Amino acid sequence: MAAIQFLVHPHLTPEACHAEEAHYVNLVRRAGRPQTGVLRVYSLAGDVLSIGRYHLVSDAMASNRAIRVHRRRSGGRAVPCGDGFVGLTLVLPHRAFLFAEDPLGLAAYQVMNRYARGILEACRLAGVPAFYPGRDWVTVHRRAIALVSFEVDPSGTLLFEAILANQRDFSELPRLLEGVDADGVVKAELLDPNTVTCLTREMGADLSVHDVADLLRRGFEKQFGPIFEPHDSSPLEQRLIDSATTHSERYGRWLRRRRVRPDLTRHAFTRVQLGFFEVFLSLAQTAFIKDVMFAGDFIANSGGVERLERDLRLCPTDWRAIDAVASAVFSQPENYLLGIGPLRTIADTIVQALPA
Repeated sequence: MAAIQFLVHPHLTPEACHAEEAHYVNLVRRAGRPQTGVLRVYSLAGDVLSIGRYHLVSDAMASNRAIRVHRRRSGGRAVPCGDGFVGLTLVLPHRAFLFAEDPLGLAAYQVMNRYARGILEACRLAGVPAFYPGRDWVTVHRRAIALVSFEVDPSGTLLFEAILANQRDFSELPRLLEGVDADGVVKAELLDPNTVTCLTREMGADLSVHDVADLLRRGFEKQFGPIFEPHDSSPLEQRLIDSATTHSERYGRWLRRRRVRPDLTRHAFTRVQLGFFEVFLSLAQTAFIKDVMFAGDFIANSGGVERLERDLRLCPTDWRAIDAVASAVFSQPENYLLGIGPLRTIADTIVQALPA
């Protein structure tokens, strides 16, 4: 197996972080390139609210400069991700790459369990007894210390993602939401300070981003072998990344890809395993779904969600018809939808949004 590139990039802006991530996803996606993956550790500067791929934003949120909003490629809940937090992205050719040749050799529900092991090992190397209890948290003594999620794009490329509480913890979320989202566009379950922790609290010492990155590299090497080689971006790579960063409209389009839409007049939400599952829709002659958009804290492959939204257009407003469409989409082995409980939650939530 060829080496996986290992990079450390601290103090990024959301624009630079997104441009870097896009660059390395594209590198791994291209057929015939010698590298097999990228493990990237980074931090974002200032106060930053990290939202999942499927959260909505308002224009006010997208334009706020005191508290920046960073949209992840993966789904999941909203969390802090600025000063005091460390981000990780592992990009691989497919979701089972470190375990099997068959891209579907690892079931979707197994992905976070397998790749989170590198983070668990990194924490143990620091004397922190981390545990992955399932779903999207890594915990220490039942207190959340890291969020994990993943995306598999239509080409099959895996991006496993984590945000690790280093010097601050996830109880920063209410302050950030109050400062950037006064209209309550992002629904979120707020964590009690007693249910979260950070490396500083657990270790009694402050670690720099590079210190945490070294622990993560060693943790992943202990789990998966010495295949992680330090890498510095070449001058050409850096010019490409810098060019993408300076074109801020690219990041603006990405951030606003799911935004508040006044044409979707019907709305409902359901409390689910990871927080909230929302649906926004409009109707055609009350008997058919004209357009629909899902939002919230779920984890799903983007291709599956896009197909679901597309296939539901002009679907009759009947629970059985809606459930049949959802079942057809997520019966395909490449598609997955995690964190909402039974698949019928989709039809149940849409029906709630329909006229009585």
